[in-house]
Amino acid sequence: MSVYTYRRGSIFWALTLIGVGGIFLWQNFNPAIHPWQVIAKFWPILIIFWGLSKLLEYMQAHAHPDTTPPPLFSGSEVVMLVLILVLGTVVSKVVLHPWQSMGWHVDGDEISNMFLNSYNFTQTFSQPVGATPHMVLDDQRGDVEITGANQAAVDVMAKETIRADDENAAKKISDDLKLEVVDEAGHYVVRSNRRSLADEGRRITVDLSLRVPKATSNEITSERGDIAVDGMVGDQELKTQKGDVRATNVQGLVKIHKVGGSTEVRGVKGSVEVDGRGDDIEVADVSDTVTIHGEFSGALQFRNITQTMRYESLRTNMTAQKLSGRLDMEVGSMEINGIDGPFEITTKQKDITVNDFKHSIHVTDSNGQVTLHASTPPTHDIMVESKNGAVELNLPANSNFQIEAYSRHGEVESDFTGPGLRLVKEGDTPSISGSIGKGGPWIRINTEYGAIRILHASPHPPTPPTPPTPSSPPTPSGKGQTTWNRHQTRHHTAA
Repeated sequence: MSVYTYRRGSIFWALTLIGVGGIFLWQNFNPAIHPWQVIAKFWPILIIFWGLSKLLEYMQAHAHPDTTPPPLFSGSEVVMLVLILVLGTVVSKVVLHPWQSMGWHVDGDEISNMFLNSYNFTQTFSQPVGATPHMVLDDQRGDVEITGANQAAVDVMAKETIRADDENAAKKISDDLKLEVVDEAGHYVVRSNRRSLADEGRRITVDLSLRVPKATSNEITSERGDIAVDGMVGDQELKTQKGDVRATNVQGLVKIHKVGGSTEVRGVKGSVEVDGRGDDIEVADVSDTVTIHGEFSGALQFRNITQTMRYESLRTNMTAQKLSGRLDMEVGSMEINGIDGPFEITTKQKDITVNDFKHSIHVTDSNGQVTLHASTPPTHDIMVESKNGAVELNLPANSNFQIEAYSRHGEVESDFTGPGLRLVKEGDTPSISGSIGKGGPWIRINTEYGAIRILHASPHPPTPPTPPTPSSPPTPSGKGQTTWNRHQTRHHTAA
């Protein structure tokens, strides 16, 4: 009997170790190579090689028919295959497609530089500009803070964070890094030569604090870092790939494009537009319209919106006018306390509560409870359509209205009674129909599975407390020098 056996496991993992080691060795000779990015892109080759080894094993077994062929996969190999698939997917997501929407700011550069030391340097300078400049800042890698002031110059304070093997290497990179404000076709462009330095500047982060004339319109595009603007008179266009955005005390249009992080906008005399995706949103004290378009997974809060507020996502389409109070919305719920104009929403799987409304209400909700509470008799139509959820409408006892309410496979209840009102509780479609008082607006409620309750409202519905207003962003230090100044900080931290 043949004693032939074929063992391919040790060779397979030996080749894997040789390949991974070769990639990291390659980086030592070519710093532009990022081993984690290479691994993140090509890790499925491991599965391919493993499959080839299995095919080779199968062919070897058939070449020796007197031997017992091994099983396709042993229990330990199944566990190893699952582990490789999970780890490979996680590495690809983190390195190639950062999870901004989840608030994670980890990417391939950070992983590649995690074993280097971090050193800080600062430089300041000032550039005279016109009275109403248009500032352009793109390809930014670091936080940006812009504050309006009564002056005719742009003061720049830059904090450099450089990752390197030692302090001398970091200082050389800092000396080679140049920042400037250039007048290009009527625009003042803040730019640097970061991309032209070694490793395309991936080891460099520059946090900028700018003091500019109040009448400055800004156009900021940030690759990584937070953006904050305060005290501006002019349109603000803010774009960030990874970071939070904060705009306060602005007269003009505030336009924000997000890929991740939170958004805060307060004290705007103008319109606000936000699109993209991200986490929390807070918008308060806006004199004109507010438009939100995209997917935002955090807590959303809107307060004191004078004109129309629109929100559009895959699950929700909402329009609210004259939001005098506060609107809070999360994935599974939405609550309004104080709205003077019409309100309309189409959504699914969301519990909706509207307190103290004074105009028309139109709610379409596929799965969720709807609770409406009016502190004054209604003067405009109310319409609620729900596929699966209870509907509760609270109205003052002296209200006049006409009603058609049907609950298929549910029940109905009414505190209001009178000769003009018909209440049917039996059968497959309980209903409330007719009128209370003389005339009045129409109330139409339709739900397939859920109760309908028309109740007498209490004089004052409970109102949640208003959170404290965050403090204004810090103001950058005084004017910089007219020439280049560099100050190396003594403190550095090892990554």
